Amino acid sequence: MPFVSDIAGPQEPVQAPALLVAGSFRRTSTIDTHPAQFGDSDVDLRARDVVAREHTVDVLGEIRVRARLRQHMIDDITSTPRDKRLTQLRGYRVGPGFRSEVGKLLPDEARRASLLHLLLDDWVGAALVSGYSVQHAAITMGNEDWLPDGAADRIAGICAGFAPEASLVGYVRRNGTIPSVHGPIAPALDGLHPVDPLSAHGMRRFRRLDLVPTEDDSAGFRAHFRDSHVDGDGVETVVHEYTVAGTVDTSTRTITSVTADVRVLPWQECPGAIGSAHRVRGMALSELRERIRGEFVGTTTCTHLNDTLRSIADLDALLNLRAGL
Repeated sequence: MPFVSDIAGPQEPVQAPALLVAGSFRRTSTIDTHPAQFGDSDVDLRARDVVAREHTVDVLGEIRVRARLRQHMIDDITSTPRDKRLTQLRGYRVGPGFRSEVGKLLPDEARRASLLHLLLDDWVGAALVSGYSVQHAAITMGNEDWLPDGAADRIAGICAGFAPEASLVGYVRRNGTIPSVHGPIAPALDGLHPVDPLSAHGMRRFRRLDLVPTEDDSAGFRAHFRDSHVDGDGVETVVHEYTVAGTVDTSTRTITSVTADVRVLPWQECPGAIGSAHRVRGMALSELRERIRGEFVGTTTCTHLNDTLRSIADLDALLNLRAGL
């Protein structure tokens, strides 16, 4: 289970800060996963909404959720401000089906595209990607993870990077193990709410969504997504990174244009999914999350791009904040 470079994808992380101009609204979120003993993990989830004035940036809302996972099951969970409803999530597995359960238990949060909903919805992807930390540690210790016969056929077809003819799938067939990639050094993030440093072998999922003022019934948006990992020496590297930009019709709250850009992805074929971003044009913000979950599947898509496109639905909340000021 080695580190490889010959089949690696793009490795060009975002370097320049995204300026927050006066009149813009910004939503940021982070999900930090810190490994604990016996395979458990401590998770720190934070999100914040701000508006940029001429000379200041005002905080309009923020939340922090802290949780302990035992074998991916929520053992304890609290929040600031305190939300007693979160105790209902104890005992749930952060994995397949979790989003549906959140929708049933906290339907108003999904309807309002709240900060809490963003964190809980995105937690599934962050929990899945946190497995990179385990794999990275195993490789550095020289532990091989051999797969059973036929494993390549079972993973083929999941996404663009795992297409049947993809380099990664061919590697698994030949070698019986899944390799990993050393990503580039992670440049500092801009416009981020306060966070604590990541611990060794910790991972961070970061999102930024900006609503930019334009003329008439249109508004621009910019989104930035990054997964990063800190190794045993404290070096933070990028695992996945996308940027997305476009426009939304503010009268109908419909996506009118969108362009996605690959910055960092692990495998050569991963960028093949970038064209799927155009399929959200014409979708209403209110239907974006569910339609992408149902329609964006297979080798023309990417799980991490899908989740980034789904998060654009939170423009609904930013537009409501703008209307209320």
